[in-house]
Amino acid sequence: MKRGVLIIGVILLVIALVIGYIFLSKPRYNVSPDLEESVPSEEKSDYVGEQTTVMHKDFRAIIKADWREFEVRPSNFVYLPPNTAQDDISAEVISIITTYLGGNNQLTLDDILEQGIENSKQVMPDFELTENVDWETSHMLGKKIKFTGTQEGVKRNNVQVFGIKNNILYAITYSCPVESCNSYPVFNTLVESFEPVVPKNS
Repeated sequence: MKRGVLIIGVILLVIALVIGYIFLSKPRYNVSPDLEESVPSEEKSDYVGEQTTVMHKDFRAIIKADWREFEVRPSNFVYLPPNTAQDDISAEVISIITTYLGGNNQLTLDDILEQGIENSKQVMPDFELTENVDWETSHMLGKKIKFTGTQEGVKRNNVQVFGIKNNILYAITYSCPVESCNSYPVFNTLVESFEPVVPKNS
């Protein structure tokens, strides 16, 4: 398999964790405790420098201005730090994924998480969920999870928030190699500013 799609592969693992079979059956068109002390804390929210607001049909958010945006599928966005190649398997990655669940959605966040965990264990045999807590901002409420797992020989830490609003599942994920997690402040700023956009036809 061409290495140029590895970043997308990382994101697909993240999709599997949260969305599981939902994402695959309804395509949408539109930190581990053993981290070294030298790695910045996940809770740290330092100033991240110049910022920009990204606006899309399903959401708006603030991200560091020099991070590049790629739309890997409609409504599925990947953000990479400057000077980072898309095929770098050791890249830090932030992703925002939105998936319409349908007007008759009966699934809870716990249902989605449970299915996603089972799917992820099949893809990452060393998958480990290290935290699962409730999460809330002024615009959304949902869950915050932390997990680890190995892909393409790289063990990664992941922190993710996800929630449902307007029958849309939103998942925001920061993924980094365990020895190189330097962008928690960028992720935290994005999460704190994240705002779902109400569909115009509702």
